[in-house]
Amino acid sequence: MNRSLKYPGMILMVLLLLQPLAMTAQTTGGSMEGTTIDKSGSPLPGVTVTATNGETGFSRTTVSDSTGRFNLPGLQVGSYAVQATLEGFGTVTVTAVRVNVASTRTLEITLGQTAVAESITVTADSPLVADSPSIGTVVSQKELENLPLNGRQFANLGSLAPGTSLSVNSDPTKPGQLTIALNGGSGRNVNYVIDGGDNTDDTIGGALQNFNLEAVQEFKIQTMQYKAEYGRSSGGVLTVVTKTGTNNLGGSAYGFFRDKSLNEKTHTEDASGASKGDYKRKQFGGSLGGPIVRDRAHFFATYEKLDRDTNYTIDTSGVFPSFDGTSVATPFTDELATAKATANITAAQYLQVRYGYQKNTDTYGPSPLALPSFLGTTTNKYRSLLGGHTWNLASNRLNEFIYQWTKFNNTITANTNDPYLVFPSGVVSGQNPNAPQATNQEKSQFKDDFSWSSTLGGSHHDFKTGVNYVHEPILSGDFTVGTSGEFHLLGNDPNSPVTDIFVNGGFSGQSTPIDQYGIYLQDDWGLTNAITLNLGVRYDYWDGFDIDQGSNRLWQILKTQRKYNEAYLKQFQGAPDKLSNDTNNIAPRLGFTWDVSGNSTRIIRGGVGRFYDFPYTNATILFPASDVQSVFGTVYERHDPNGIRNADGSFFKPGQTLPPGNEAPPLAAPLAGNVASPSITNVPYSDQLSAGYSWEVTSNFGLNVDAVGVWYKDIPFRFRANPSLDANGQPLRNADGNLVRRFAEFGAGNNFRIWQGGGKANYKGLNIGGHVRVASKLQVQGFYTLSKAEGNVLGGADEFRLTGSNFQADMHRLARDASVNSLDPFCHACTGPLFSDARHRITLSAVYDAPFGIVASGIARYRSGLPYTVLAGTDLNNDLFAIDLAPGVSQVNSKRGDSFNQIDVRLSKDFHFAGNSGIELIGEIFNLLNSKNAVNFDRFGNPSSFAGDPGQGEQRLAQLGARIHF
Repeated sequence: MNRSLKYPGMILMVLLLLQPLAMTAQTTGGSMEGTTIDKSGSPLPGVTVTATNGETGFSRTTVSDSTGRFNLPGLQVGSYAVQATLEGFGTVTVTAVRVNVASTRTLEITLGQTAVAESITVTADSPLVADSPSIGTVVSQKELENLPLNGRQFANLGSLAPGTSLSVNSDPTKPGQLTIALNGGSGRNVNYVIDGGDNTDDTIGGALQNFNLEAVQEFKIQTMQYKAEYGRSSGGVLTVVTKTGTNNLGGSAYGFFRDKSLNEKTHTEDASGASKGDYKRKQFGGSLGGPIVRDRAHFFATYEKLDRDTNYTIDTSGVFPSFDGTSVATPFTDELATAKATANITAAQYLQVRYGYQKNTDTYGPSPLALPSFLGTTTNKYRSLLGGHTWNLASNRLNEFIYQWTKFNNTITANTNDPYLVFPSGVVSGQNPNAPQATNQEKSQFKDDFSWSSTLGGSHHDFKTGVNYVHEPILSGDFTVGTSGEFHLLGNDPNSPVTDIFVNGGFSGQSTPIDQYGIYLQDDWGLTNAITLNLGVRYDYWDGFDIDQGSNRLWQILKTQRKYNEAYLKQFQGAPDKLSNDTNNIAPRLGFTWDVSGNSTRIIRGGVGRFYDFPYTNATILFPASDVQSVFGTVYERHDPNGIRNADGSFFKPGQTLPPGNEAPPLAAPLAGNVASPSITNVPYSDQLSAGYSWEVTSNFGLNVDAVGVWYKDIPFRFRANPSLDANGQPLRNADGNLVRRFAEFGAGNNFRIWQGGGKANYKGLNIGGHVRVASKLQVQGFYTLSKAEGNVLGGADEFRLTGSNFQADMHRLARDASVNSLDPFCHACTGPLFSDARHRITLSAVYDAPFGIVASGIARYRSGLPYTVLAGTDLNNDLFAIDLAPGVSQVNSKRGDSFNQIDVRLSKDFHFAGNSGIELIGEIFNLLNSKNAVNFDRFGNPSSFAGDPGQGEQRLAQLGARIHF
């Protein structure tokens, strides 16, 4: 189905004209709302309510309406004193009112009549239960500063939200970056918003630039049912606010250190008989912030650098015995800098300007199964500049404007030009098949949000509307890989015969500039004092996915052929050469909260809505566009399941002259290896449904229970679609009896990939989460999730791979993009648990202010085993894809590997000097129990990676640190 509307530009123009005349951006902080009442409980209109942040002097004022309601949107994150005044009534001041990012703080202020002026001061406690339909959690500054964070990446703590897991970004452009996987996804469909600006990678999805922990004040992770103001995600939204200076000049200098004396040996080192590898890690930096003009303007700046000298141990299980047990160095450096200035221009206007910088270099491709020749070097550079203006036009009207410019450049270079060798066990050597390559992004974002409050028909309404425009003139890449040749061996022996040869030639690159448009309208409708409806609708349109494939020979043949009529091929027949942008992305959302108790201690909540994801280019048009814009292709291919032979009858060896094979015609008429299906431009989306109950059991304990369901549609994926099967599913052979693919006219490019739309997945879960707070001494939060995630895009509900060695070691490159049914990727056997499907998840965190000034904290994580597929290991049906299910196995991912568990702990003590100065000594232990945490199981149930291996978390190790502050 091709969802489309005519004249999307006209639709956008009409919607923009419907915007209020005074417009300018998206909320970069939080908000406060509530009611003013007298001692009998009757509403008090006309009360002047003023919220003041004592640290910065930031202040906002409003007046309660005829129902006693007041609203203060666009507040900066922090602690406020809220003063309520009305003539004839005593002044009431509520202190320690905490406003969190992307959250609304609710207050009820009671004023008493008095004949003489009097003032009453009370202290507010932060709520322990959720009071909105959105599912997620706020991670406070106290948790950021005190919980153990391996690598000091703030997003690690996003895994404190129900239903989430901490994962590693597998893409080569994000070395060492941890991601938050949720609702069946791998982390690619989480939208990152920093200070109101977009921080999403438009090539691979997920986070773009990282910000050091010292720069982050707090963040909120929303996993479901977020309001219409949030777009570009079918999964979750992570909203971050960075620090600003205060009226007090202050700063820090810190360092964290590790070496191998603080580490345990990894399981791979033990199994291979190797000694403990070298390990040195230094992470150091500093910060400085303070007033430019007291109560008016402030600054804050940070810098951090990480130097890591680590290694991995080779374990080829005897394929290369001379390398087994060898340690290979994997150096990594990362620099992060942030500078921010803020100003209260007037009592009604607030300005922020922020600059962010990151640069890192890393070793590409390390794995226990990889020889040193397989490695490469990754270099990344990120820059961003953001400006934001907030304007209180009246006591009930607020406008926010954001402009942001970002630039990202990535290169991955190869360490060798040796031929790439692939063994059945997954052992690899020679030039990495993904190197050399480069990725470039540059974009400007303009975002404006306008909010206002009104009383209509006796009901209170908080309206919000906004527009978002992202202009991305540079979204390009260079993927000229595989020119040294790729050779698949029959056995796990370097002298084994070669069964497959692929050699690429030419140049592969693409440029796909994109414009993104979004508009929304939100109404938080106080239907009664106890019931609030959250009504919203959003519309998104992305221009630039409509590539013209008329010059692609693969496209032309598929659109004119009628011999094969599988569903994935029929959609090509008669299709226009130019793809169509999807223009029907209308996303309605409905949420509700019902305060059953009347005092916010027992709340029923829920919601339903549609959420469109930005279809990142790596999963849609990056490679098809490259095949249209470049002269690149496979210039040689040869296959023989019994071993390729030379003209003299001897077995061919890599390095010898290539034997006669399927050479391509001149590269002036390239043989495309990729083609985009007409269905690929259907924007992926999810339909979400949730119902929950929040209960403040005691003043110290809050409980949230939510049942959730997510149905993902139109997930893009790539699919190798040229099997050696005829229309009846029987093997195709030539006159010599050798297997040939059905589209033999493509010659060397015959193992092509279709970039297909229509992938499906669903996620169902039950979340039980709790918060404990005992004064300021103890803070605990955690969750248990029971869930199930199934689909046909096995990589995850936000992935683009059906299969791959990233998930299962014996799914080597021939199988990476193939289905167990090469004629129907949607078949029953092709659908099963996703590689991200863990039925049980538990996460628990705690921060305890112990005696003698010691702060103790920890995080415990557990998940049950992830699935893997029992493969036959041979090409049973002779379709030239060795990814058939083993006899008696009826479904993919029918088996489970081991569970994962890890406990991290932290102890610190702050030795105070004069004033606020002092030195904090810190000790941390990660993976306290030294769990092996085996992953990447093969078809026999054997894992290939363990804790301490590259990208798999750590074996037990300790870290020592110190932080001087003033």
